[in-house]
Amino acid sequence: MHDFLFTLTLLALGAGVGLVSAALGIGGGTLMVPAFLWMIAGMDMNTAKGSSLFAIVFVSGYHAWEARRAGIKSPWDVVAACALGSVAGGYAGGALTALLSDAVVTWIFIALLLFAGVRTFFLKQRTVREDEVRKRQIVSVVIGFVAGVVGGGTGTGGGLVLVPLALWAGIASNERVVALSNTVMVATSIAGTIAHVLAARTIDMPWTYGLVNVSLAPLVCIGAIAFTKPGRWI
Repeated sequence: MHDFLFTLTLLALGAGVGLVSAALGIGGGTLMVPAFLWMIAGMDMNTAKGSSLFAIVFVSGYHAWEARRAGIKSPWDVVAACALGSVAGGYAGGALTALLSDAVVTWIFIALLLFAGVRTFFLKQRTVREDEVRKRQIVSVVIGFVAGVVGGGTGTGGGLVLVPLALWAGIASNERVVALSNTVMVATSIAGTIAHVLAARTIDMPWTYGLVNVSLAPLVCIGAIAFTKPGRWI
């Protein structure tokens, strides 16, 4: 019975991740990290965010593929520039925060949630039309790096930062920024996952490598994929 409820909870968590990732271009780590801490006895903050990044690789990858299949594509030069910065930032953020205590990492995560709340409820999102998009390669690399540091360091993938910065800089339109974010988050999350895998293991849990538990991702991904279309509709 316990295993059945745990399975249902992971699938429900995946559904929430699928909705926010497909609709808003964020990786779903804002849901996964606290959920892993709540659901799993002995789970620590660093392993929770490493496990979240591992799942985001597949969730964001699927959403990016679905967006391209639907014709919502971002120019590859912008994607490549952002991804270049995000790989460096994702690894750096993951490696540095893996050395910090759970308490410090938790406060960093809370600060990101506060930023997300302020942005959602108090700041109006900038509107960028297709004809207003500008080619800004260096700015794109910097935005990718900043989003990577945040995403890799908090286990969220970085979409919470990349989306508003990309719109502020005008490197993507509102129509394409979610697809851009999901594509770049694949690179961020791979780099961040590698950094967490290479870190010293802190919990004695099966299928855990370094600070990444790989057993949580499959059910989360199934739930996320199932709710991709409702998320895109939203």
